[in-house]
Amino acid sequence: MVSKKVVPVSILTGFLGAGKTTLLNYILKEQTDYRFGVIINEVGEIGIDGKLVEAQTEDIVEMSNGCLCCTVRKDLVKGVQKLLKRDHVDYILIETTGVADPGPIAQTFLNIPQLQQYARLDSIITVVDAEHLPAQLREAEVAREQIALGDFILLNKTDLVTAEHLGIIKEQIFELNPHARIFQTEHSRVPLKELLDLNAFNLDLKLSNAPDFLDEFKRNTHSDITSFSFKFDRPFAVEELETQLEELAKRSKVYRSKGILWIGGTPRRAVFHGVNNRFTIYWDRLWEKDEPRLSQLVFIGKDLDQPQIEESLRRCLG
Repeated sequence: MVSKKVVPVSILTGFLGAGKTTLLNYILKEQTDYRFGVIINEVGEIGIDGKLVEAQTEDIVEMSNGCLCCTVRKDLVKGVQKLLKRDHVDYILIETTGVADPGPIAQTFLNIPQLQQYARLDSIITVVDAEHLPAQLREAEVAREQIALGDFILLNKTDLVTAEHLGIIKEQIFELNPHARIFQTEHSRVPLKELLDLNAFNLDLKLSNAPDFLDEFKRNTHSDITSFSFKFDRPFAVEELETQLEELAKRSKVYRSKGILWIGGTPRRAVFHGVNNRFTIYWDRLWEKDEPRLSQLVFIGKDLDQPQIEESLRRCLG
């Protein structure tokens, strides 16, 4: 690899549905000072987020191993090196899955000398769902770790909560991480000059918030969260699908659901987003002429019944 300037790296983390992909797309669309390379890590065999950012940049490396942790560090290093070989990339963004502890990713840049001469960890950016944070902190230890390790915290979806609620969760965040800078955001919109390439990562502050930060053998804490992926080669009836999704939200603990949908009777593909019991379906681009039409969906949560979810979805197929 030829010698060139050290490329800054920002890690985008945050619990399921907080708005990480929305932030990634916003950065790629709005920031013109850098030419970005992107690494996206997802839970499950089907990569949805990569399809939702592919229009913004061609420099994407997808990793569908479920969690960026010690066991996949070699893959992460290869992904970074692949991007750095492209001479036009001068900033790397890593979007983690919503159940990933960002610590092992940061350790990769601290502990592997072959990376340090080409890339430096600039910051960990944690996106937080203002509406659902209290429940997430009670139910998932990894949500606490993501906040504790953040250099910047985007307190997102503030338009969905009251000022009183906002004050309470700010106190919760401060207790976990008194050093991070907090931005209050809607749709993950933040002044990018105050977020990128600022050398914000500080190891001493990380250790004060999380003394086991450098412990490479720390037990994963999200083993009770599972994911299921589905593919269907027949179109959905959209009204029936909406009905089944509403019923699924009532009876299951689905933290996050997302997908690309083939809807009958329309030339456009649809995008499906779900966070807890709230979901949206919106029209996306036209299907390409030679593009195979199919639906791909991912559900992430606790105690999910895969056969029951699949049966519910099949009821909606045309």
